[in-house]
Parts: sequence; structure tokens; C-alpha cells
Amino acid sequence: MLKIYIALCCFFVLTLNPLIQAQSKSNPKLPKAVIVISYDQMRGDYPENFSRFWGNKGFNRIIKEGAYSPLCHFNHVSNMTCPGHAVLLTGSYPSLTGIVSNDFFDSPSGCVCYCTEDKKHPVKGNPSIGRSPELLKQLTLGDVLQKKHLKSKGLAIGLKDRSAILMAGRNPQNTVLWFDWKTQNFTTSSYYTQPNWLDDLNKSLPYTAYAGKVWRTIIPDSISYEDSINVEGNFPGGNVTFPHEIGVPGQQHYTEAMLTSPFGISYLFESAKFAMKNNEIGKDEITDIVSIGVSTTDYLGHTFGPNSREIQELYVHADSILGDFLDHLDRTIGKQHYIVVIASDHGVAPIPEYITRFGKVPVDAGRIYEKPLLDSIEKEMNRRCGNFQNRKWIKVFEPPSIFLNDTTIYNSGYETAMIADTMCMLLSKFEGIESAVPTSMIQQGRIPQGWTKELLEMYRNDIHPDRTGEIMFMVKPYWLFGSKPANHGTPYDYDTHVPLMFFGGGISPMQILGKTDPADIVPTLAHILQVKIQHRHGKDLELIKAEPVKTKVKKKKSIR
Repeated sequence: MLKIYIALCCFFVLTLNPLIQAQSKSNPKLPKAVIVISYDQMRGDYPENFSRFWGNKGFNRIIKEGAYSPLCHFNHVSNMTCPGHAVLLTGSYPSLTGIVSNDFFDSPSGCVCYCTEDKKHPVKGNPSIGRSPELLKQLTLGDVLQKKHLKSKGLAIGLKDRSAILMAGRNPQNTVLWFDWKTQNFTTSSYYTQPNWLDDLNKSLPYTAYAGKVWRTIIPDSISYEDSINVEGNFPGGNVTFPHEIGVPGQQHYTEAMLTSPFGISYLFESAKFAMKNNEIGKDEITDIVSIGVSTTDYLGHTFGPNSREIQELYVHADSILGDFLDHLDRTIGKQHYIVVIASDHGVAPIPEYITRFGKVPVDAGRIYEKPLLDSIEKEMNRRCGNFQNRKWIKVFEPPSIFLNDTTIYNSGYETAMIADTMCMLLSKFEGIESAVPTSMIQQGRIPQGWTKELLEMYRNDIHPDRTGEIMFMVKPYWLFGSKPANHGTPYDYDTHVPLMFFGGGISPMQILGKTDPADIVPTLAHILQVKIQHRHGKDLELIKAEPVKTKVKKKKSIR
């Protein structure tokens, strides 16, 4: 009787309940892990430029077997590390995240803050500083997923604290690790869970393991960029050309050289594998979120620029390391059980001296230095409006915005709007500055002369009421602030254009047509993971669609 009862139950469930069948077909199995990898300062044209040097296991495998968007652009102006990484896994721009720059003035507290600064939560091994996501005002995808699935694990690891923290989000139960230059180890802060295997990680994979290594070229000289451009910077402790010696621990340049070389990327990914194993990522049916922040690409890019042989060679190694990592995921989680997203936090401008000396056509390019600019503006403002006890008219200079000094304006007797208009006029005349407008004009949706609707939207996405000044300005194309050989932080294509790739279980090979946005990552993954996420700037790219359910229609018996 028992066997008959079980057989009848199976019959009713499998045969007479099409609703259950429909649900099982329309809700595909969720991935066990989602891994988002950010290659800091990876410009969107690099895949096209470098793919001929790559093998078939890394970036080219993802482009061939996954969904690739060649036209992905950030839709904001402050293309820096902190704002960019905050966008990647919140799907929101600074107007919502509050992360308007790497360092910014927070008017309610009166503090000029580093984006992940939090003195209440000291860093392990380096308690003189504190780090947390306290200043991030938007939840990440991981935060939302972990509220729905309490057993979902979050792991973030990066060479910069800001890349790890801002992609991980606000959940203190996450494991969040970054390299600390003082302790020469991966560390975390008291805000997060303290993994009992962290000391084992640092002992098993010490940063000293690369002592004596030499970075040599792989690409044949006949098809590579030139390796002796005198406008580039020097490799840490070395010269401008290959080979580059890493040195040994104890030498002043060793840590910087190691992290600026391909060995820094190897160090990060080996540490990520160790952390994923010990955090049991992808070991159950609940989706885990992992983020990996590759900063070596940014360290090297600032020194040598996008047109250097060093960048070419670095991405050959980055491709090989990524290929090995994908093979590792295939073995440990399974090809159909994970999704990898490749993105970046910003692009980079060419070295101004490079394009003026070696460019095929004349280009207006140059550098702006902060002190001469501010001194000039202050001097002219005093000449026009009066010198009030040597007070400054500019309270905080925070490109692309400027905070005015309320006290000086009050003592002057002028209206704030008049002071802002005057300073905008002076800024616009300074060499290398394209335009400057009052922030209120942008907030009101009024398009400044010479701007487009698209540019207006980019600036509006950057405005946070507590962390944006009364003036916003824009440098000219190919003009940079400061002395770093290459830099970023503008609304131009070379800074906004980044790669966007999705790869893994359930994602069909395709090239995503039209323009996309890094903010699209979160809505797209939220749809795949079946979580609701609201108030984001991005859109769902609909990479996975439920297959239509086919139901069998019973034929009516005919009467003969």
C-alpha cells in the first residue's frame, strides 16, 4: 500500500500540476557565486587594442563566450577611484551614493574626508587610521541580496581599501580585505567580521614571495609600443625601460614595485582564491557575492600612460592570470554555477606631453597646477571685491566643484550668487579651463552655453547637496591637474569609456548593442538573482530571459 501511495503522489505532482512545471522552467537555477572584477583605470578601448596579444582563456574567452559591451560609458564627471567603485555595485551615481570624489568636503560635519575614512573603526595592525563604508549612502547589491538571503556570503578583496569597501557595501558581516602599506599585509577594520584565517593568508602568501623577481617583456618588439618615451615616469626604484627589477624587501621601493608589476596582480588573485576557499564561496545553493579590486593597472597607468609598452605588457599578464582564475572557478564552483563581471572604475587620459610631441596632428593639451590657479583667482577676487582681512574666497577646492567661503562673502556685503558668477567668469579665462558655472544653474536643469543635455545630466549625477560646492567647472580636453604623467577625472570619452563583460552560467554569447553604463551592472544582476532593487541610475540589460513555458493541450476526443 505504501508503494502505491508514493506512486500516486508522484503522479499528481509531476503530471497533474503544470503550475509547478511552469515555475521550475521560468525560474532558472540561481548562480552559486557572482564575482565582480574591477580593473582600475582599464580603458574601454583596451580590449580592441590588446586582444591580439591575449590568449583564449582570459578576456578573449569572456568576450567570445559571454556578453560584451564595447560602448560602456560612465554617466558622470568625477571619474575617480572612489566614485567609480561606488557606482559598480550600487548602480547609483554620486548624487545618491554621496561618494563625489576620493577626498571631499562634507558640509554638515565640516570635515574634509577620505571616501572610506571612519576613525571609529581602526584598521587591524594600523590603528592610527580607521576605515568603513560609513560615508556611502546607498546599499550595494550584496547588501540587498544578504537582506533577502541571510546565508548569502559577501567577500571583497583589493589592493586599495576604497575598491574593496565601496564594492562590498554596508553589511558588517562581510569579509572585506585590502593591502595595508604599513603592515605589508592584507588587513581589515573593526567594522567588519574578523576572519580567523587572515593570519594564515598572510603567512601562506606573503608579499615578500616576489623578492628578486624581474619583469621582462613578452610581446615582440616589432608589434609593441615603443619602450623609451621620455615623457613617461620611472618604474619604482628603476628606470623607464624594460626589464624592471622588483628588488627585495627592505629596499624602499620593493612594495611599490611589486604592486605596480604583474606580480601584484598574481599576489591579489592568489589571495582571492585563498579567501574564497576559506569563506566557502559557492559551496551551497545560496548566491554569494565576491568583488576583486585590481589596482596594479592604475598604479602603472599613472606612471606610464595608456600609450606605453608597460601597459601593453601588463595586460598580457593580466589576461593570463584571469584565464587561470576562470579555470579555478570551473574546477571549484562549476562552469554553469558562477557569473563573472568585468568592469572598471574609470579610464585615463593620454600623457599631455606625449600627444603634443608625438601626436600626428597638433593638439591643445597641457597641465593645470592647483596652487597657481587658486592664487590667481584669490588675487583677482580681492582686486574686484575687496580684501577682507586676508580671508580666502575659496573654502574648499574639490574638482570638479568649488566651495565658497561663507564668512568672506558675508563680510563683503555681496550676494553669494554674484560672487559665484564672478568667480565662474574668472575660472573660464584661466588656461586649460573649458567652463565654470554655478551649481544652482545645473540643479535647475538650465543648460549652460556650449553644453549639451548629455553633459548637463553627467554633472547633475555628480551633485550631492552636502558634498558639492557652489561652483562646478570643467577642464579642456587633454588638460590634466597635477604632475602625474597620466591622470583622469573628466567627462571626456577617454575617462568615461570602460569595458563591460558578463560571463557564466545562463548568459548567452552576444555583443550588447548600443551604449551601456556601469550603473547597469546592478539592475542586470538583480534581475538574474531575483531581488528587487530600487532608486538606481542603471537599467536591466536583460541578459537572461525566462524561456516561454510550453503546456500540452489535450486533444478532445472526436465522436465518430
